[in-house]
Amino acid sequence: MELDERNKRVLQAVIDSYIANGSPIGSNVLIKRYDFGVSSATVRNIMAELEEMGYLTHPHTSAGRIPTDLGYRYYIDSLISIENDSDDLEDQLRQVSDAPGLQGEDLEGLMQEASRFLATLSHCAGVVISPVEPEGRYKHIEFVRLRGRQVLLIFVTSTGMVQNKLIDLDESITQHDLNYFSAYLDEELEHWTLADIRQRLLDKLQEEKLLFGRLMEETYRASQEVHERDAEKVYIGGASQVMESPEFANVEKMRTLFKAFEDKYKLLKVLDRSVAADGIKVFIGSENPLYEMQGCSMVVGSYRAGTNIIGTLGVIGPTRMQYKQVIHVVDYTARLLSRLLGERYQRGLDR
Repeated sequence: MELDERNKRVLQAVIDSYIANGSPIGSNVLIKRYDFGVSSATVRNIMAELEEMGYLTHPHTSAGRIPTDLGYRYYIDSLISIENDSDDLEDQLRQVSDAPGLQGEDLEGLMQEASRFLATLSHCAGVVISPVEPEGRYKHIEFVRLRGRQVLLIFVTSTGMVQNKLIDLDESITQHDLNYFSAYLDEELEHWTLADIRQRLLDKLQEEKLLFGRLMEETYRASQEVHERDAEKVYIGGASQVMESPEFANVEKMRTLFKAFEDKYKLLKVLDRSVAADGIKVFIGSENPLYEMQGCSMVVGSYRAGTNIIGTLGVIGPTRMQYKQVIHVVDYTARLLSRLLGERYQRGLDR
């Protein structure tokens, strides 16, 4: 339902005040804080209209109003600007001395850092789903002769994910022969998906006893490890921060939310719904498909490697959250993580 400008201003004022203070908002409070140009009685009538429309409600013991999920939804869709002004946020972040960086070379470490980064900046729980590579393809393999009979195998996918594997051979081999076999595999496996190359490698091993049979076996194992390592995982940072909100002072509510965090499979499915979508999505309270999360809001975005969306991240907190700030934190983190993974992707292409 569309609201007139005066109703919009009052609704925004109620929500802004409630987010800031956590207490039900009365008309007298609004009159003192905002210049509506009307009397307290008029503001009280507008708040009553907004309650009839379903945008506000009031606790039994208070004459003040608080937003409903519908009110928050209207607020996000119509009353606040969520354009990508993350450059301004980046300037602010430079002044945050305790904000963690995102520098991990190891993919798992990077995901953990990103979840903590989200939590620190939003003061809520940060959640990151590890990259998925449904169309991941073979890019390159390299063998490096070390001392004695040791060989380092470097397996690179099309998105720049790298698997290193140390091999102890039964006999020594020259770097020239290793380069030859690397070129052979590149030609045989170029552009094949990870699933297909494993079958192709098995077929090759069964066809003939190759001079490089051991290297072929290890290549197969490396491709399997890449596939297993890149299976989706959920990283949660700052879960305890959500519990500190007054909304979760109730023990039963706290227990329900902890259960939701522990059931990472369900959480994964909820967040995966956003992986194919660009931009930021906000799920408010009862909009959350996961029952245990219906007392919370989730702000979710996706991140990329190159041009491909490969994962999801977001923030989980009480419905009374600083939506504009959190939306920009999620957008900024998604872009930062995309840039770092894009660099990994490019390194893979350049190999």
